[in-house]
Amino acid sequence: MKIFPREKILQDDKLLFAKWKTNTVSSREFVLMQENAFVFVVKGKKLLYQGEQIIKVGTQQLLVLKKGIHCMTEYLAEDGTFEAIVIYFGNAFIEHLRLVDQLGEDQAHYSNQEVLLLDRNKIIDSFINQYCSYIEESTNDRNILKLKVEELIYLLLNKHPHSKYFFHAILNQPNDLRILMERLYRENYTMDKLAQISNRSLSAFKRDFGRVFQSSPAKWILSRRLSDACVLLVNSDKSMSEIAFESGFETLSQFDKAFKRFFKTTPSAFRASPAELNRQNIGPF
Repeated sequence: MKIFPREKILQDDKLLFAKWKTNTVSSREFVLMQENAFVFVVKGKKLLYQGEQIIKVGTQQLLVLKKGIHCMTEYLAEDGTFEAIVIYFGNAFIEHLRLVDQLGEDQAHYSNQEVLLLDRNKIIDSFINQYCSYIEESTNDRNILKLKVEELIYLLLNKHPHSKYFFHAILNQPNDLRILMERLYRENYTMDKLAQISNRSLSAFKRDFGRVFQSSPAKWILSRRLSDACVLLVNSDKSMSEIAFESGFETLSQFDKAFKRFFKTTPSAFRASPAELNRQNIGPF
């Protein structure tokens, strides 16, 4: 897990601007976005993994990310570098613009989307060039920065009217802890690490987790993994090792022991006769 990188930062109380440049090939990894963000790829390309979907982001698109956990990879350009301009913005900035009335009612499609990918045009490219200049010159004029981001949002609403639903959905995101855990329950992180990622102390993480999930973190994570495993056992022909790995277990032995402890039977037996076992109403779900 890494925090989305920040370099050459300009900021005010509601916005933060960064230029990210690297010559290191990025592996597929989870990235914590502590705020929503506009991302303009200047060199190279970025891949985002949303379930089974792979979203390709190049130099002709504008990417808008909701805050939370995103799985992504960066690819270098021909000159061996990846470069992007990132503008972070909190929900308070959208509220500050008083756009809610203009955005209209939310739509489920955009409420469920974590990212929005839009085509760029000459006006947006001009906007990017201006920001590159501001960052290089360290022009940290708060009034200018705010006005330029407001301009960007209005440009997007004008060019891509459907984007209004995504911005409205940003203001109605579900609990951040639920988003976090739905993304990370298959990862083998310690409780301390999960608390750190969620920006909480360990005690606050456990307290908030119990309030949101009515369960302890360890029990909920194990239940989610076993639930995934049951679905794969019944609806796929994947091997036990593949199912164990995809459900978040580190080893086949660990998966087998956990499954037997909760279901009083083996994964193979469950696969052979799931209906019978379901009628017995056994297990942690």
